Amino acid sequence: MHPRSLSVAPKWSGGLPGNHPRPLRQEFPLEAGISHLEADLSQTSLVLETSIAEQLQELPFTPLHAPIVVGTQTRSSAGQPSRASMVLLQSSGFPEILDANKQPAEAVSATEPVTFNPQKEESDCLQSNEMVLQFLAFSRVAQDCRGTSWPKTVYFTFQFYRFPPATTPRLQLVQLDEAGQPSSGALTHILVPVSRDGTFDAGSPGFQLRYMVGPGFLKPGERRCFARYLAVQTLQIDVWDGDSLLLIGSAAVQMKHLLRQGRPAVQASHELEVVATEYEQDNMVVSGDMLGFGRVKPIGVHSVVKGRLHLTLANVGHPCEQKVRGCSTLPPSRSRVISNDGASRFSGGSLLTTGSSRRKHVVQAQKLADVDSELAAMLLTHARQGKGPQDVSRESDATRRRKLERMRSVRLQEAGGDLGRRGTSVLAQQSVRTQHLRDLQVIAAYRERTKAESIASLLSLAITTEHTLHATLGVAEFFEFVLKNPHNTQHTVTVEIDNPELSVIVDSQEWRDFKGAAGLHTPVEEDMFHLRGSLAPQLYLRPHETAHVPFKFQSFSAGQLAMVQASPGLSNKKGMDAVSPWKSSAVPTKHAKVLFRASGGKPIAVLCLTVELQPHVVDQVFRFYHPELSFLKKAIRLPPWHTFPGAPVGMLGEDPPVHVRCSDPNVICETQNVGPGEPRDIFLKVASGPSPEIKDFFVIIYSDRWLATPTQTWQVYLHSLQRVDVSCVAGQLTRLSLVLRGTQTVRKVRAFTSHPQELKTDPKGVFVLPPRGVQDLHVGVRPLRAGSRFVHLNLVDVDCHQLVASWLVCLCCRQPLISKAFEIMLAAGEGKGVNKRITYTNPYPSRRTFHLHSDHPELLRFREDSFQVGGGETYTIGLQFAPSQRVGEEEILIYINDHEDKNEEAFCVKVIYQ
Repeated sequence: MHPRSLSVAPKWSGGLPGNHPRPLRQEFPLEAGISHLEADLSQTSLVLETSIAEQLQELPFTPLHAPIVVGTQTRSSAGQPSRASMVLLQSSGFPEILDANKQPAEAVSATEPVTFNPQKEESDCLQSNEMVLQFLAFSRVAQDCRGTSWPKTVYFTFQFYRFPPATTPRLQLVQLDEAGQPSSGALTHILVPVSRDGTFDAGSPGFQLRYMVGPGFLKPGERRCFARYLAVQTLQIDVWDGDSLLLIGSAAVQMKHLLRQGRPAVQASHELEVVATEYEQDNMVVSGDMLGFGRVKPIGVHSVVKGRLHLTLANVGHPCEQKVRGCSTLPPSRSRVISNDGASRFSGGSLLTTGSSRRKHVVQAQKLADVDSELAAMLLTHARQGKGPQDVSRESDATRRRKLERMRSVRLQEAGGDLGRRGTSVLAQQSVRTQHLRDLQVIAAYRERTKAESIASLLSLAITTEHTLHATLGVAEFFEFVLKNPHNTQHTVTVEIDNPELSVIVDSQEWRDFKGAAGLHTPVEEDMFHLRGSLAPQLYLRPHETAHVPFKFQSFSAGQLAMVQASPGLSNKKGMDAVSPWKSSAVPTKHAKVLFRASGGKPIAVLCLTVELQPHVVDQVFRFYHPELSFLKKAIRLPPWHTFPGAPVGMLGEDPPVHVRCSDPNVICETQNVGPGEPRDIFLKVASGPSPEIKDFFVIIYSDRWLATPTQTWQVYLHSLQRVDVSCVAGQLTRLSLVLRGTQTVRKVRAFTSHPQELKTDPKGVFVLPPRGVQDLHVGVRPLRAGSRFVHLNLVDVDCHQLVASWLVCLCCRQPLISKAFEIMLAAGEGKGVNKRITYTNPYPSRRTFHLHSDHPELLRFREDSFQVGGGETYTIGLQFAPSQRVGEEEILIYINDHEDKNEEAFCVKVIYQ
């Protein structure tokens, strides 16, 4: 009897409800489905006469994630600072940005439209561009007045073009004396660099970063790509709390105003909203909140404006005469045809030819034992065997130890000059002579064994071609190798490649498309290769025939380019140092070798590739906080195709196919082709590591059939946190303890939380964490509102500003039973609040102490936060309602707790602002 088999194969099929610009009632059909669950049931037949399994038919299935719409997490509005803010910025003493002639850079408005002329940008005589980012101020918004703490220091992270990701030093927030109360768009705090000892100098405010983008940095032909990057891309800047290392929010700024268009220098001042985005757990439906461009804001994504960042971007042009003169020496990296003519480094014959110009091939003879470690080790082994056990040095280098043995022999030979030791010297000389004879025999045998290999290796240089490729993550580098049959007979040539990222293009249509994109006019052959499954491809060559073999190098491995987000250091002098371009030593180098073997197995050509990986452009950054050692499952919805920068223009209703690849092979990343006009979603499934690990990877999106050039490149950060589940009641204090484990050394630490009004810790301030010890951190949670949400808790080393531990507190809060309800009408827009009173009767026979709390502390305050009342007596509670600037309704809950902070009663006050 065959055993039963039950297999569950979760996979994504189908699509999500669309966001095509149609009426909303047709846009989101309600479908019944189960998220992330699809069963593929197969059962072998129970009958012995047949072994054919009956396959169940798959039903249409739609996994309903709550998709994250691209662009919503950086949906910060940008504009020009107000005139009042410009007065404060002008008087704060920020350094002025000057052009190459020491004149102030031309100021352009961030709200004016920009006309981009590529020909005018390329014909500019100032070929070098000095990009300046000047961080000026960070202001608090007026609506952020719920008692949340304002950070004392901040730092910023971003990535500009294909430079490495940048992390600024910690900057102090210094409040202006003229700022006063925060209003809409008011400038309140300027940024000042912090020195090593923690002090700051308010006389040198601001922080500058400079990037030099010129012919020495750009590849040949890349200047047009850089100009287009400035014209269409948006720079995302993440703002972090410098003390708690918590993410405050993100801001986005368009860089189109950095196009100089023939001007010597331009600068634009921006006032950016810093938006904090919270992702809740996956919901089953999406809402109809339109964001523009036909995009939809899903349920579970909440955005709050945390502050306003004042930033100045500038582009200063510089002449580069010496750089232009050196352009002819640049390697022809964009050359698509590689030929092996004249590539040999040794043409055979004697190395020393009298009267020849090949004097550069003269080499100085060296001892074999000095250049070959294997031979030196063999000679040392024989020396040990001939002399018996001796006190040999523990040096790992066999050549050095052999020299020490030789020095011992010489000293022993010199000691033979003593007449009293003549017999000993004769024996020593015989021993040395015997050792030398043994060494000569070893050397002769070694030479005979390696002679054939050395000659073959030297002769292979005549057929070896070396080439350097400059590759970028996800971009297919296409080239052709000119292969010639040097023999008088035909051959079937096998192409062997030792690097899986390098492949032969065997599809003629793919070859033709790559030629068209590269502007190459060499011939294309149909059915050029003979394919044999997974074996290497073969091609036929007639005697002395030449053929162009197409290759494609494409790497999806980020390697060292994926730099993990690190906390900022304290090493900055004045904060105005320029950032040097990326160093080639920090970028990984890959190698690939191609052997073209003839019918007899001997190579007729060798291609050695050196691949220099270059940093790439990041179009979008996502940050997710997830419990450790679990799976993150997210759907990211693409906006309509015509809104993508650089997307190909197609006919109406003709969306190009979408393909997706990931830099991490352990991340499941896929998309599915849906009907025309339907939205497209990118599905991610990532396994989070242990806390506080940060995993980052790149998601690359293509819109062409052959995955040649990425349309979008996203960088995804996954912060793994220790999960703590708390079930509680709104307005009531819930206590729990977290275990702290010490590190190798003593640390002064402090606990920080993203919601200080709802979560408090004990110890409250800075305390000492002993090494390798265990200590409890007492946590008190009092949620203001019912519902499920996440609270972040960080334990930070206050001296080194390093993250020691991190928790994700998952609150599941239910609302208490409402015992009384009130209603009050207030006039909106009044300058002062209104005082009201309500009564509360102590239901107990004894005297009790009660504490008062509210879920809207910014709208309602109490005359006394706690009171005492006798048994059965009535107490009058004084209420102070703050004014509201907008018309509407608001329900305010009043929590009355006992002396242990347990909820006794809850009142609801409905406030109508007219």
